[in-house]
Amino acid sequence: MLPTLTYLQFHLVFSLPVLALLWYLAPRYDAVRRRRAAVGIAILVAIAYVYTTPWISYMIRRGAWSYADGAVLVRALSIPLGEYLFFTIQTVVTAFALHLIGFDPTFREGDFDRGPRVAGVVAGAAMVVAGLWLVTLDPSYLYLGGLIAWVGPVFALQWSVGGGYLLRTPRMWLAATLIPAAYFWIADRIAIEMGTWMLSTEYTTGIAVLGLPIEEMLFFASAGVMTVNGLVLFEWVLDWNDRRRGVAEPASSGGAERDVPGPEPPADPDPDVVDD
Repeated sequence: MLPTLTYLQFHLVFSLPVLALLWYLAPRYDAVRRRRAAVGIAILVAIAYVYTTPWISYMIRRGAWSYADGAVLVRALSIPLGEYLFFTIQTVVTAFALHLIGFDPTFREGDFDRGPRVAGVVAGAAMVVAGLWLVTLDPSYLYLGGLIAWVGPVFALQWSVGGGYLLRTPRMWLAATLIPAAYFWIADRIAIEMGTWMLSTEYTTGIAVLGLPIEEMLFFASAGVMTVNGLVLFEWVLDWNDRRRGVAEPASSGGAERDVPGPEPPADPDPDVVDD
């Protein structure tokens, strides 16, 4: 049995070193791209707190998982301080990994095709329905069903905006999702082995891969893909807006080419008429 770490000690050992390494390795963009990347990360961190806090708080209060005695020093809304830090750390680690892998946010014709966008909305709505159904089916599906229902609205929203773009770039966002998730899977498995946090046997399915519950695997993968897609779509929308403005500006500034109403010019004098 490994020695138990507090939640903050877990971050010192597993989270902050990889965050520092990825920051050091992150590509150096020009000023515009750097500003857009930073704004995108800040927005995603804020969304993570707003959207994740109620769900995590509910799951902890229901008892889906708990923490070792002494592993948590401070709580707010039943959520440990270390969990709040995880919202930021996982988002930023995933963002740095995404930029290290690299992605092209260029808008292309077909990115607004209706098919992928409608399919994404339907799939997201189905996830909400299926997740809520699982929750009512049996207590052991509380974590799994709640997770699926929690992801569904974000999935639907992201694909409704950029389904065509996401459909043509699957290798990029899958790699940027799974590589950081794999690291967090390993760290999570170690934390469970140490007893820093424990999952409820009543509210989980009991299915595990190499000792890691599938609910935890899906959580890190789901949080990762929502982060990655949110970041790439943010820059993709900005690129689309740049191109739209680039097309509109010549028309708005080329006043000489537009038919603008005004006074008619005086008629040319008749050459056959001679003034007295």
